[in-house]
Amino acid sequence: MSVINIYYHNENIYNVEKKPPERPPKPPLYHSRFEHQVRRETKSCKDAHRTMGYAKVPPQKPDEFLKKNCGVRYRATKSAPVRLCGPANHKPPVPKKDEVAKATAITPKCVDFKVENIRKVVNTSPKKVRSRYADTRKGDFHDLEKSGLLPVYKCQPKYGKVPGYLERRKKDLEAASKRTVEQSADEKARCEAISQEERLELLKGLKKNWENLQREYQSLPLLIDTVPKMIRKAKLEKGLKELEKDILTIENNPYIYVFDDEQQQQQQNK
Repeated sequence: MSVINIYYHNENIYNVEKKPPERPPKPPLYHSRFEHQVRRETKSCKDAHRTMGYAKVPPQKPDEFLKKNCGVRYRATKSAPVRLCGPANHKPPVPKKDEVAKATAITPKCVDFKVENIRKVVNTSPKKVRSRYADTRKGDFHDLEKSGLLPVYKCQPKYGKVPGYLERRKKDLEAASKRTVEQSADEKARCEAISQEERLELLKGLKKNWENLQREYQSLPLLIDTVPKMIRKAKLEKGLKELEKDILTIENNPYIYVFDDEQQQQQQNK
């Protein structure tokens, strides 16, 4: 291990920390040359509009204390009318220097509250005592009207009568039934029976259609190898089955009724 000794160096501890730059000094504050004059004029005009009054306000006597509605009231005059608040009403104009607002003071009538209270107590009716009942030997009482012991509902004028809404409902049902009977009387019969001649003619037409389809079905080729041929064969077979079913129904039922669909649609639209 070797040791190195340094005898010559340029280090200085005062150069390690750098000092912040110095700020320039502030300029002197501005003062107007009329500053003292403005202050002097302001103080001289400050108390120009004050009025003289009592140096010491005399106190009132103990029996002359201010009561309710006993203060000084001012009556409206032509020079100072009473105006209501609102956008159309404005305050009276400011009086001029030579004008003096004249207001006549009115001293209202003082009210003797003791006499008024005595009169109200004498004229008021006594409070009605609620009826109660006691159900224990210790005197526990309850309200008698809500207990169910008094016939409260029985004494009402509507007791034992049919309610008004039931009467109105009964009248509405009677009117609806009457309306239904009138409509059914005005309507014509929807089902009509066909005569035997029409039945035979209908049966003859169905058999003729069956013969035509049967002839067309027999004229089909023996080899059904294409899709159009298969569709045609299935269609003919379906038509023959439906005709056979209709012919069997007409032959087994001698009385046939026809239902009118157009009449029903017209009634529904109405």
